[in-house]
Amino acid sequence: MGYYDSDIHVAEKEINRLRCRIHETYKSRLKNDHKLKEWKSACEEFHSKFEKLAFPGGLDGAYERISNGEPKAIEAGLCFIELRPYFFRSGYMYKDILRKLNKAPLKPDDRSRYQVVKSAYLEYRRKNT
Repeated sequence: MGYYDSDIHVAEKEINRLRCRIHETYKSRLKNDHKLKEWKSACEEFHSKFEKLAFPGGLDGAYERISNGEPKAIEAGLCFIELRPYFFRSGYMYKDILRKLNKAPLKPDDRSRYQVVKSAYLEYRRKNT
C-alpha cells in the first residue's frame, strides 16, 4: 500500500481508545466531582489530540494541501482512502478526501491508485442505494 499506512493504523487505534474513554467515563460522571473531572479530562484529551491524529501531518489544512498538490498530503490522502480507517468522523473525511483527490494534480501512478478506490466506492454506492 502506501507510506503512511502504519501511521494511519496507529492513529485509528488511538482515536478509538480516546473515544472509548469518553464513553466509559460518561457513564459515571454524575456520581461525584472526581468522576466528572475524569470525564472532562477524557473529552479534553480527545479534542486536543484528534486534529493531529486524524490525518498524517494534521487535519487542519489537509484538504488545501491535497488540492494544492503537496506530495506528502496526496500520499497521505491516498493511503487514507485505500485503508479506509474507522473512527469518529472518518467517513466524512473519506468522502472529502476522495473529492479533493479527484481535482488534485496527481501523478499517473497516484491517479491509478485513486481510480481503483473511486471505482470500488462507486460500485459500493451503486449496490447499496
